[in-house]
Amino acid sequence: MRSVSHERLEREIGELVEGFLADLSRILPEHEEREYSVEEMEKRMEGVVSVLSVLSQRWSLGIIFLLYMRSLKFNELRDLLPGISSRTLTDKLRMLEGRGILTRSVTSGSPVRVGYSLTTRGREIALSCLPLMYQLRRQE
Repeated sequence: MRSVSHERLEREIGELVEGFLADLSRILPEHEEREYSVEEMEKRMEGVVSVLSVLSQRWSLGIIFLLYMRSLKFNELRDLLPGISSRTLTDKLRMLEGRGILTRSVTSGSPVRVGYSLTTRGREIALSCLPLMYQLRRQE
C-alpha cells in the first residue's frame, strides 16, 4: 500500500512540475528586466537565505510537498516519510509552523486529531521548488 501512495504522489508531483513549467513559459516572455540597487538585492537575499535554510534541512521539502498535495494528519505524514521518527517529525512540523509555512489544526474528540496544511506562503514555496524537483527527476 505504501508504494502505491508513493507512486501516486510521484505522478502528481510530475503533473505539477509540468503544469508549473507551462505556466512559467507563458509568464516569462512578459517579464520586464530592471536593475536593482545593492540595498534591494541585499533585502531580497535575506528572504532567499531564510527560505533556503528551512528547505535545506532534512525532511522539510518532503513535508512541504506532501502537504502541497493535500492536508494530512500526523500519522499520515509519518507513514509517507519512511525513516522519520515521531520526535523528528514533531520538531520539523513545529519549525515549519513557526516559519509560517504550515498550519496545525486540532480536532477535539476521542482520539484528538491533529492535521497539517500549507499556508499561502508554504504553497508559494512549494511552487517555487518545482523546477528543482523537475531537474532532480530528469537526472534519475
